[in-house]
Order: sequence, then structure tokens, then C-alpha cells
Amino acid sequence: MELASMGWVEALQKKCNANPDFNTATMWSDVKIVIAFGDKRYWLKLYKGKIIDLMEYLPMKNALGYDIIVSGALDAWKAVHDGKKVFWEQYNFGRILIDGNLLECNRMHEAICLIGDIIHEDH
Repeated sequence: MELASMGWVEALQKKCNANPDFNTATMWSDVKIVIAFGDKRYWLKLYKGKIIDLMEYLPMKNALGYDIIVSGALDAWKAVHDGKKVFWEQYNFGRILIDGNLLECNRMHEAICLIGDIIHEDH
């Protein structure tokens, strides 16, 4: 399955929802996250320990907006996905960025890290 395709993101949703650490980290969440893989952007709704909804994110067409955006060039995500780099290494060197509501970014720090770990484990 192609990295950053809708099918791949749906598979990521299933892996996150089946991960007990992710469930615990997001148990009290009610957050909207956009993950941008280069030009491909996806909107995820986290609620009570699960990703309950996802869709392609199209600015000005998604009335719900987002709280957090995690973005990077496709090659940065590919390095994580292929096991060549870990998520936080890409983040520390500015190849993947986290932005949005600072309170939510801090609250969802562990969940974002776990999503990165789950992507890394995909190789």
C-alpha cells in the first residue's frame, strides 16, 4: 500500500485504535489533528481513546478545522516509515513540524509520538 494514500491512513487508524498505549494516551481526548505528508493531508478526529473519523483535509472545505497539525515533506515521513529514521529525530531536525493550539499540542505530545512510532514500526 502506498505511503500516505487514503488506504494507508485507514490502516494507520486501525493500528492506532488497536494499540493499548495509544488508547490510554488519548482516553480523555477530543482533538482534531491534521497530518500532512507533503501535499497529502488527512484530518483525524481523536475521541475517547480512538481515531473515530478521518478524511482527506482540504483547506476551506473542512468546516471543523483542526487543533494540531503535524507536517513534513513526504521523504521525511518515508524515512520514518522505512525504519531509516525515528519520528522524533525528524522532528528534532525540523523535517517534521508540530503546530497548532499549544495547549493541545502539549496534551497530545504522547499520542503524536505514538503515531510516529506506529508509522516507524510499519516497515
